[in-house]
Parts: sequence; C-alpha cells; structure tokens
Amino acid sequence: MADLVAGVDGCRAGWVVVLTDTACADVGAHAEVMVACDFRAVLDLTRGARVVGVDMPMGLLDAAVPGGRECDRHARRLLGWPRACSVFTPPARGALTRASYRGALAANRRSSAARLGISIECFGLFPRLREVDEALSAAPALAERVTEIHPELSFRALAGGAAGLVEPKRSPRGLARRAALLRPVFPRVSRTLRTRMSRVAADDVLDAHAVAWSAARVARDTAVCLPARPAPRDARGLPMAIWY
Repeated sequence: MADLVAGVDGCRAGWVVVLTDTACADVGAHAEVMVACDFRAVLDLTRGARVVGVDMPMGLLDAAVPGGRECDRHARRLLGWPRACSVFTPPARGALTRASYRGALAANRRSSAARLGISIECFGLFPRLREVDEALSAAPALAERVTEIHPELSFRALAGGAAGLVEPKRSPRGLARRAALLRPVFPRVSRTLRTRMSRVAADDVLDAHAVAWSAARVARDTAVCLPARPAPRDARGLPMAIWY
C-alpha cells in the first residue's frame, strides 16, 4: 500500500483535505478531496497519513515581535514582493484566547515591548488557529506528523524556484496559473475545480493540493524547512517552522 500524505487548507466550511500518496511528485498521482467540519475531523480523515501538511501557523510566540516568528520572516524574504503579504504574522498565544478583536488586539499589544497589534484578517483566522493549537497542545506528539506548510512557497517551488508568482491567487489569472502548475502532478485538479463544494473556494482547493505536494516532499525528506533545522520551539514545545 502506498504511503499516504495529506494537504489541508482552511475554508468557510471548515477544512478542505487532499489525501494522496508520497508519489505525488510523479505524473498520474491520485488525490481524494474531502471537506472536514473541524480539525478533529481532519485528524480522523488523515489518521493513516505519514505527513499532514496544514496551511496554518503552528507554534506561537508568547510575546509579539516585529515580523512575527523567524520562519515567517524567512518565508517573506523568499517569496518577495508582492507575494510576501500572503504570510501573515500570527498572534501571540495570549491573544488567541480572546473572543473579540478589541480584546485580542489589546492582549497582543500587552505582550510586546513594541506594542504590536494584529490585523482584522488575522483575527478572522482565530477559530481555525485555535483548533490547531488546541489539538497540538493536547497531544504534542501530533507535531511529529502534522506540519506547517505555506502553499505560496509550494507554488514557488513548483514554478522552478524563480521569482515565483505575482498574480493574486483569487484572480482568474492567478487561479489559472496555479492550476497549471499543479496539473502535471495532479491531472484531475481541473475536474475537481469544476465540482462545486459548498463553502469551499477554488483557491482553497488549489492551496490544499499544493500543500499535499509539499507534504509528500516532507515524507521523502526532500522538503525545505524555514528556518533550517533544528527549528525553534515555542513555550509548549511546538515547532515554529514552515516547510515547502
């Protein structure tokens, strides 16, 4: 039986999951696309996967610093303008517990000597961030196979590692370019995009495929880690690293 890997991306419905195998660097790879309502369901669906790549920060700073974690700063430098903006700065862990944007903003500023805030876009990801953080904090051993992967870094590698993509991923041109990069690896990706899934956007589907591709690289020990291993760990022992 082939070794399974998964790519996971947040969506309005919860999480979109692409389950494939470690041969997904080769033409003809099969991918099963599913939707999970929460991260517990993601872990159930991917129980047999060697690596579960997730497009969500794992490992959080206790005190906010300019530019966020070291891995966030590395990723932005690698992506360059204008895609660096796709790497958002995660909140300090104390801010993640707050239910309102005003409360989260105040908590993040209190953690930081520079009084750093958080964006409203970052706050919009708090429900998904909490799901992942709670799961990994309750079972730190999950971090051995649940891995943070940024899809824009994956697309950059698929494009040959040059300057990368400049088109916004939600634009028609950006969607088409990313689908074209994935098609040699996942021949059915265009068919999957034509299949309507409730509250799942096209870019969510593409991102999950890109993350799955990098998850296979992690499983084969050919992926790149930012920063270089050993990656720093947060106060709970969770790694603060981005792979692609």
